[in-house]
Amino acid sequence: MSGHRLAGLIVAVLAVGGFVACSEDPPMAPSSSHTTTGDMHGMSADAATTGLEPFTFRASLDAFRIAQLPNFVIRSKTRTDIVIQRSVFNPGPGMWHTHPGPSFIYVIEGQIRLQQVTKHGCTKTPVYGPGDAYFEVADQVHRAIVRGDKPAVVLVTRFNIPVGAAFTIPAANPHC
Repeated sequence: MSGHRLAGLIVAVLAVGGFVACSEDPPMAPSSSHTTTGDMHGMSADAATTGLEPFTFRASLDAFRIAQLPNFVIRSKTRTDIVIQRSVFNPGPGMWHTHPGPSFIYVIEGQIRLQQVTKHGCTKTPVYGPGDAYFEVADQVHRAIVRGDKPAVVLVTRFNIPVGAAFTIPAANPHC
């Protein structure tokens, strides 16, 4: 897939409302009454609160290289998956985990921050709200913390996921 086609795919997905969280459940019909239980992030498919149903879409991409110099380069030497989700996170802290590839997140509703384990110890990001975007580094142990008493709804695009592999991997509690 050419760089222009990949960029076009990403823009098209964003235009229709596309990215998000860490559930690996297949997309649900908007009229579904499904409730996700036992998931890793305390996500809920109860869309009554926000009116936005969680979904996950996944596809494989052939090796690609996008170079929009001088500021932007992204490359994959092998076939990998791209995952696009919309997730609903319940208030409070989620479970510790990692992702095998980088993630770009856009906040639709609510207030969310990350608690991360870095080489400098445990850190927290600023609080992100509607219209904010942030980036998650591949293989970094972290968890989402939803602030306030309302769920957070986010759109996520995950790159460089091994074909067919899990894109959310539970991690041990680092006791931050």
